[in-house]
Amino acid sequence: MTNKPLRYYKIIKSIVVPLGIAMLLSCENNIKEVDKLTKQSDSPSQEGKNIEYIYTDSTRITYRAIVPEFKEIIVEENKFNEFVKGGQIIYYNKDGSEAWNIKCKYAKNNDKEQLWELRNDVVAVSNGGRTINTELMFWDQKKKLIYSDKYVRITQNDGQILHGTSFKADDKLERIQLKKVNGKVFSSR
Repeated sequence: MTNKPLRYYKIIKSIVVPLGIAMLLSCENNIKEVDKLTKQSDSPSQEGKNIEYIYTDSTRITYRAIVPEFKEIIVEENKFNEFVKGGQIIYYNKDGSEAWNIKCKYAKNNDKEQLWELRNDVVAVSNGGRTINTELMFWDQKKKLIYSDKYVRITQNDGQILHGTSFKADDKLERIQLKKVNGKVFSSR
């Protein structure tokens, strides 16, 4: 009678062990599938509507960004803010006066690189009355440059209009370099 339980144990063991081995061998882990499941998504980690960002340096306001909608996106170690409906950036001089403001219909800001990408009907107006129109503009805060490699139209405060294939300016929009310039320059006489 003691052989009967041992016999059942051997039968069950002969079924369970091969079945377990078959189950382990039949599992296939596709590395791409696992990465997809564990990778951080590019869905927004934060989002909001009618937001005003105020950026300061030693309690002095350096610039403000006023946007109707924003999304903060984090992809791996890179974080950026996306403004799908555009907005306005107002940059201030050290004395608190407005240096320039830029409006656009789409913007993206990379926090780590301190780089703004402004697109679609970009209009920049300096405090001196100069207006810059283009479809693409970058503001590199580290290098203190504003630039574009797209067609640009600059209207001076005296009515002169200049056209170029690209431009580069300081971050106050005071010194501007145009490439392949054409336009009408009026004489002061």
